[in-house]
Amino acid sequence: MGFAGEAGKGPQGRWLIAAMIAAAIAISYLDRQTLPWAIKFIEADIPIGNQTKAFLDSAFLATYGLMYLGGGWLLDRIGTRRGFLVIMTFWSLACASHGLAGGVLALALSRLLLGVGEGGGFPAATRAIAEWFRPQDRAAAMGLVNAGTAVGAVVAPPLIALILAQGGWLGLASWRWVFFVTGGLGLLWALWWFATYHVPADGAAEPTAGQANPKIAIGTLLARREVRATVGAKFLSDGAWYFYLFWLPKYLFEAHGFDLKLAATIGWIPYAASGVGSLCGGWLSSALLRGGRSVNAARKIALGLSAACMPWVMLAPATGSVAAVIAIFSLAFFGQQ
Repeated sequence: MGFAGEAGKGPQGRWLIAAMIAAAIAISYLDRQTLPWAIKFIEADIPIGNQTKAFLDSAFLATYGLMYLGGGWLLDRIGTRRGFLVIMTFWSLACASHGLAGGVLALALSRLLLGVGEGGGFPAATRAIAEWFRPQDRAAAMGLVNAGTAVGAVVAPPLIALILAQGGWLGLASWRWVFFVTGGLGLLWALWWFATYHVPADGAAEPTAGQANPKIAIGTLLARREVRATVGAKFLSDGAWYFYLFWLPKYLFEAHGFDLKLAATIGWIPYAASGVGSLCGGWLSSALLRGGRSVNAARKIALGLSAACMPWVMLAPATGSVAAVIAIFSLAFFGQQ
């Protein structure tokens, strides 16, 4: 029957839709982790120094950031069902294209294209949740969707290690199969989505969902102090998050001598900590509100305690213990999310 039929039956079906979208976000975080975790194997065929690695990361992030706007624009014009299909298909093919790369420029092009596709992922997820959930339920639904980021990041180290260890089919290097397999997962999800998703006909979202809402210019939004504060906080915090996301595997391989077995065994732990931190941050803020704190105090206490977890990462270069390094990065990942 699929999610489309189940979703028409009531709240349970709507949560199945949310779980389906969370799976897409998990795949996106799996895809963006392919290069960092396969880097040592790629270097056997394509020389990649630290500066080149930084260039590849920047290529992804440049188009990824721009497509937060572009993806939303696309979805508003062609709808959620077709829009998410286009976005997921595009980024899955872009991910698979890494496996065809013969040099740095080809890898850079693939990273640019991956950013174009994945930048539309969260706008598509947000729009789908808005179509199926009333405002009072959307925060919980988006919490489930956002949990997909941690699931994808946790799955990445052992899955990629397994492919690297067992791959090499058809005479191709095993690192190329990392991209082919992960890209293939996204294409399977796209088929699943197109076959099962539809816009609800029972008023699952707001009663006024079909009415046109007044458009708000970006300049009008930026004129609000609250918006500028949020954008500024994201500017400062996301830089740290993507630094950890893209560079932790290379650091563990080079500074602590990780091999595939160790990467698969414990490399996922900091990413799991990020998922726990995402849940704990929201819980703490809500608990403070229920305890009588103001919205201002509840948000700032939660944010302040989260930020206090971050500076301890400075101790990582001074310790030679793998367990201590994993614990330090887990604390930073926990605080970040």
